[in-house]
Amino acid sequence: MSNPANSSAYNTRIYEIVQAIPQGKVMTYGGIAALIPPPVGVEIASYVRVRARWVGYAMAACSDDVPWHRVINAQGRISQRPGHGTHIQRLLLEQEGVVFDRQGRVDLKIYRWEPTTDWLLARGLLPVPADESSPKSSHQRLL
Repeated sequence: MSNPANSSAYNTRIYEIVQAIPQGKVMTYGGIAALIPPPVGVEIASYVRVRARWVGYAMAACSDDVPWHRVINAQGRISQRPGHGTHIQRLLLEQEGVVFDRQGRVDLKIYRWEPTTDWLLARGLLPVPADESSPKSSHQRLL
């Protein structure tokens, strides 16, 4: 399963989330993916294995009006985007006030954005329980 059957609709959901990330905040590929219900016909276990990758594919293909620089990997690091070096993403994030440590990581406890439950439900997305902020725990609630 390399891409969702209707990748355009799926990518639109991703871009809607990414466009809502405030300046100075970030989300991870897996964190975004955990908010999007599995597409019709896709088994949950299969979806959990590929959904973060699908977000990565969508971000690699997005237009520049999507704040792609606010999406980082689960380790708090930048993943290179085609056509842009990691230094550009880091510079854009730093201009928004995001701080990197000496290992080039963003502290997700400080800079991770979590949309409100009301915002998510209004868009047909999956809410993240208040006591669960890590992508791993969000994955577990779908299984």
